[in-house]
Amino acid sequence: MPADASASEAAGGRDGRWRRVVLAALFALALLLGCFPMADFDVWWHLRTGQLILERGAVPHFDIYTYTNAGRPWIDIYWLFQVVIALLYRLGGVSALVLLKAIAGVAIVALALAARRPGAASGPAVLAWLPALVALSGRLCERPELFSLLFLAGFLAVLGRASERPGRLWLLPVLQLLWVNSHGFFLLGPLMIVAYAVELLYQRVRYRSAGPPHLARRFALAGGAAIVTCLINPYGLGVVRLPIEQFHKLGGHGIYRANIGELRSVGDFIALSGVRSPYLLAFLCMLALGFASFVWPLTRGRFSPFRALLFAGSAYLGWQATRNSALFALVAAVVTVANLDEMLGLAKPAAPAARRGRRVPRPRARRRREPAFCAAIALVGLAVGSGRLYAWADEGRRVGLGERPRWYAHESCAFLAHPGMPERIVAFNLGQAGVCIAHLGEQHKLFMDPRLEVNSAETFDRYLAGLRGLWRGAGWEAPLAIDPARPEEIPALLVERGILSRVIAVLAHDPNWRCVHADPVAAVFVAKLFAEAHDLAEVAP
Repeated sequence: MPADASASEAAGGRDGRWRRVVLAALFALALLLGCFPMADFDVWWHLRTGQLILERGAVPHFDIYTYTNAGRPWIDIYWLFQVVIALLYRLGGVSALVLLKAIAGVAIVALALAARRPGAASGPAVLAWLPALVALSGRLCERPELFSLLFLAGFLAVLGRASERPGRLWLLPVLQLLWVNSHGFFLLGPLMIVAYAVELLYQRVRYRSAGPPHLARRFALAGGAAIVTCLINPYGLGVVRLPIEQFHKLGGHGIYRANIGELRSVGDFIALSGVRSPYLLAFLCMLALGFASFVWPLTRGRFSPFRALLFAGSAYLGWQATRNSALFALVAAVVTVANLDEMLGLAKPAAPAARRGRRVPRPRARRRREPAFCAAIALVGLAVGSGRLYAWADEGRRVGLGERPRWYAHESCAFLAHPGMPERIVAFNLGQAGVCIAHLGEQHKLFMDPRLEVNSAETFDRYLAGLRGLWRGAGWEAPLAIDPARPEEIPALLVERGILSRVIAVLAHDPNWRCVHADPVAAVFVAKLFAEAHDLAEVAP
């Protein structure tokens, strides 16, 4: 073998090893960012519903958790996710759910990078994924959104290399089947199929080519099958209507956006708190990188409608509601990396040709950048492991398993589950209502819980009116339909400490109510007449 060829092969082997090291470092960072104690509230009602589905062998069709919406139709679009976490919880408790989200974070990055061609440079991946991982970690929780991110990454991996691997297009119906039974973001699948169809049409019109032979036909069949697959679920067309109804219900400037943080826009957060959060800065960095990555393709006639539609759509969703920031981070990273890969591949100068009688000059030894990439990843990992990133974000996260201490009102909810306690409960804050569901199931009913697809705007308005009245110390019973003439319908009140300590103080001085349980997270109050009838002793709140 010629010396030059041998040297080239050795250099290629070293490049491959360094690329694998960089990828391993990115995966390790994704795992670390996902390993923090559980602090999401919705996981508890999802877990309880999954347990009920396993016990009964059927999904719910009507509300079973509240007394204000009793019998209201309930399309539990998350049922597959709920069954998965219920099974994992049996095996390993809360820590198993934490590991699920951490491993899912690694899988999301791995699937997204699978959209690249083999041997692609490490630089674009590190540049895009470092801020993307930070933004993604802000929403990396034990909730159905996690499955949506996985299936979205799978779609991106399949469509990103469809021209080279058209046979993998038949994975789309499989992914769509799982997606439609896990989360409302499943509508992104058909939208991505439409966006890729626009790409093929654009390529045919502009370049008189739609890719390899039979690509368009195979895509039409697989994509059409994926869209039809949306109807394979326990609720039929109702599942398709639900996300559209939710978008209109939660997307406007109404009661939900005004009172639920994750529904507020990026502009709202900037107006309230400025640009201080690392997650917000990472989001803005991805926005700037994504826009910048389109400059070269536009100036060189390499515009991709598919990437542009994906980026524009996800940027809109991410800006409109911070709950969509992880979705945007994933799409923006994939699009940015694809644009940079194309720029580096097409802008790379050709190797010099040998003239007659002359040797081809050896290429200069290039400076290796991978150690610097690994160092940058390690610095972010150090910030995560030391807690500095979470301190910067002013949140109580830390690296570890289990659940966040003194966060969930388990003791108070277990107390309310005792025989003889009121069948109706009002939980403040709303997140603790999900914890109540996990402990109480169907034996007790809540005024309202976090399921915004079931609870009406009117119920939410009454809930907030009751809370405002409690804060003032007057006029709170009527919104919550508390009538002394119907003592059997008077609910127990669970009040979280911290920001709602003022409410606890108001109830402690109300002669008609008695605190019958208190723990480090919450206090429980019942009507004084109920407490006396059931021999419930008063405790200091």
